[in-house]
Formats: sequence, C-alpha cells, structure tokens
Amino acid sequence: MRTLRLLAVAVLVPMVTGAGCYHYVPVQMVAHPQGTPLRASLGTMSAFELYAITVNNIDQVEGELVRLDGADMVLSATWLHAVTGNGYAGNGWTVRIPQANVTAVEEKRFSWWRSGVVIGAVVAGTTLGFEALGVNVYGGLSGGGGGTQK
Repeated sequence: MRTLRLLAVAVLVPMVTGAGCYHYVPVQMVAHPQGTPLRASLGTMSAFELYAITVNNIDQVEGELVRLDGADMVLSATWLHAVTGNGYAGNGWTVRIPQANVTAVEEKRFSWWRSGVVIGAVVAGTTLGFEALGVNVYGGLSGGGGGTQK
C-alpha cells in the first residue's frame, strides 16, 4: 500500500506541476488558438526589445501565440535563442515577428512516453536509494535483527 502511494505521488506531482517532458512538432502557420505554445524559427537574424534591453541575433523564439496580426505573428515570449548560443528569458514580453521572416513553426506538445521514462527512472532511483540507506520501501526498516537469543 505504501509503495502504491509513493508511485502515485511520483506520477501525479509532475502532472500537477506541469513539469514533464515536451517535444516540438512541426505545424503549418495557420490560425492556432490564442495561448498555443509555439516555437518560430527565423530566416533572418532579428533583434527584439525586451523591457529595457535589446537582444540581437535571434534565430528562434519560443512563446505563446497572442494573435496573427496582418503579416505579423505576435508571441508572448518565454525564451529567445541567439545564433551565438546565448538564450534570453522572454518573461512574457510581447514580440512581433514578420511572418515573411518565419521559416518554420513548431507546436510544443506533452510527451507521455518521455515523461513515463523520467518518472520510471525517478521511482527506480528513489527505491534504490532507500534500499541503499537500509529503508525497506515495502514497509519499515530492513536489516539488523532483534536482540540476543537464550
């Protein structure tokens, strides 16, 4: 019973907190619902104004779709990748990208099998760790026997 509870916690916590494994799937640039998590790859390096700084040489922008506005894609940026290898937190700042500069659009999706592998590894590692410490995950402490025999 205790093991079942541990397993349930290990499975449910990542789902509830939104932590899990995600992957990007190529999609067509058509009208997606507002809030759809997308990654846009850019054909020409761009510069974006984020609050008080300007980030340069950006080739990918991750964020949630706000809207398609004429010939522009408006995203609430979560991360901006630069060709130099640097990345910048978008902190939800709105960026406007000309659709003519977008070479590919990918949608962020939850990956059940990747999350399952990670959860399985966490459960196995936790179980092995408790066993190494002498804690029997199936109930109580293991090892060390009881007193003297007469």
